[in-house]
Amino acid sequence: MKTLSYVGFTFLVALSLFAGCITIPTKKTSATKSSSVGTGEGLYSKVPAAMRAPVREAEFDLEQAKAEAEIAGEKVKLAELQKEKALLEGKYAGYGMQLAEINKRKAELEVEIRKFEAIDNANLGNKEDNIREIANLKTKKLGMESDGIRVKAELDTTELKIKKLTKQIEAQKTNVEKGNKISAQKKKSK
Repeated sequence: MKTLSYVGFTFLVALSLFAGCITIPTKKTSATKSSSVGTGEGLYSKVPAAMRAPVREAEFDLEQAKAEAEIAGEKVKLAELQKEKALLEGKYAGYGMQLAEINKRKAELEVEIRKFEAIDNANLGNKEDNIREIANLKTKKLGMESDGIRVKAELDTTELKIKKLTKQIEAQKTNVEKGNKISAQKKKSK
């Protein structure tokens, strides 16, 4: 019987503690809400104007911090645009290298074609083999020309993208400079 009463007593204590823990946060929340409303604009409006200087200074500092955060955001945008432009310039250089290699290979093929045409015109070697070899070399050259057209198109579109990004970067630099000037003027007026 004693064991049963201890178990019942322990259960009641645990239940009351559990119920108390559940209700405490809601009371805290409502107390916090009412105290924050109480220290808001209603009471602040009763503060004498002579005592409001620190608040005005803090508000000015808040505006300054907001402006600096905005300028920092503009600088991040600028850096992202510059990074994108650098990547495009790397691609552009790569396409330029590919185009130069294709032109070099086309020139080499043209030399080979001219050699075989000279051999054929001089009636040297096997006529059928000469004709086949000239046809094979011209086919390779046409393939190189096709590749050259594709790479040239990539080169041109990348150049257009770079020009567009350059304009965006200039506009973004202007935004950052304007923000810096405004921020400097606000600091001077403080």
